[in-house]
Amino acid sequence: MPTSNTTYNTDQQSIEWPTLAVFAFAYAVWIILTVLHNHLHWSVLVLVLSYTVALHSSLQHEVIHGHPTPYMWLNKVLAFPALGLAVPYERYEILHLQHHRNWLITDPFDDSESYFLARKQWLSCATPIKAVLNFNNTLIGRLIVGPAIMVFRMFIGEMKLAREQRDVAISWAWHLLGVALVIFYLASTGFPILFYVVGVAYPATSLLMLRSFGEHLPEENVDHRSAIIKTNALMQLLYLNNNYHRVHHDHPEVPWYYLPALYEQSYAEHNIHVYDGYLSLFKRFGFKQRYPVEHPFLAKD
Repeated sequence: MPTSNTTYNTDQQSIEWPTLAVFAFAYAVWIILTVLHNHLHWSVLVLVLSYTVALHSSLQHEVIHGHPTPYMWLNKVLAFPALGLAVPYERYEILHLQHHRNWLITDPFDDSESYFLARKQWLSCATPIKAVLNFNNTLIGRLIVGPAIMVFRMFIGEMKLAREQRDVAISWAWHLLGVALVIFYLASTGFPILFYVVGVAYPATSLLMLRSFGEHLPEENVDHRSAIIKTNALMQLLYLNNNYHRVHHDHPEVPWYYLPALYEQSYAEHNIHVYDGYLSLFKRFGFKQRYPVEHPFLAKD
């Protein structure tokens, strides 16, 4: 693992103003566009609101890692509004922290963010399901059907857990309250709810699928399971520099705005699973499976 010679301020007693500024920006844009939606072309709403909702999810990711204030209750209040509708924040927090057990990345059973299946799971799938999952392992497929697969898979698994674990049920109850508040607000502005679901929340999740498609790989060497994708400033802001994903996994406590400098300092010579932008990734895997759905070497028994 690359090491850093520079000390980055990860003091949990400090307030991270850049992150608070992005929170303010995201909420301001979301409110302004929803209030003024009748005066804007639908394409502007789709593009800008989807970007904003995906950015909000990236901010939730920062909160999961203890940012931007030393007050966890305040951080969770900032992350609470369910702008993306689909994923309960508290469940996202728990599952994502489990995902940060780097030695389990891509594991079909123990990595909550893995899209790979164990051999027995794959062989038990019906032919139409296999076709959908194969399509989902192309980049265009991940953008089109990936959000639906993610929501369906999460809902099935979470509802089973909710029947057995009270804390999971409570997390979903809080989430439904957050969704209800968002819908109530949208209704009060006259914003079409169906348009928001189909034209904002779903594309926002597709943007997140774009990031996740590129960031993890089934490698025997654990250090090589997270990728680096060099991209433009707009996409870096959208993902809060999580395109430097290996850097984030090696240093999950570091705030997003330090990751580029940490990359330049310790990872610039790193050349394993480094991509020149998301367009480059699309050219290579847009209509081609990056990997088979059955995990190449884990869960074969």
